[in-house]
Amino acid sequence: MRKKKENPLQDKIAGKIATGLMTMQTKIADRMNKMQNLKTILISFCVLSAVLSIYFFVDAIISKPKRTFKIDQVKMPKHFDRSGDEIMESEMPDDIYNQIQSYKRYMDSIGEAIRPGMQDSIRIVEEIYLQQQKSK
Repeated sequence: MRKKKENPLQDKIAGKIATGLMTMQTKIADRMNKMQNLKTILISFCVLSAVLSIYFFVDAIISKPKRTFKIDQVKMPKHFDRSGDEIMESEMPDDIYNQIQSYKRYMDSIGEAIRPGMQDSIRIVEEIYLQQQKSK
């Protein structure tokens, strides 16, 4: 029978390997515990979400509708649906045409230009007046 010789170097290396394996096992166990905690949190969140969804669904069906806001009637001008063509059915008086012409002469005499929008309107009114004069 042979007696094994004790080698302190081998014992030291074996101890370090065993310590390393134990450390690695501890780290793996900690990670698994963290994952278990994450799973618990996820399951809790899913259960809470499901309960709230069911509550809101049942509440929407059972409860009476509540007015959350009120819609007021829109105020509209009296003649919003009229284009202004009704006015053209009657004849334009000569005095209005004369006032427009005197306004144009006045603006020319002081050297001021008539605003572009106003100038277009004056031109249209003059055309209408001239058409009415031709049809007479």
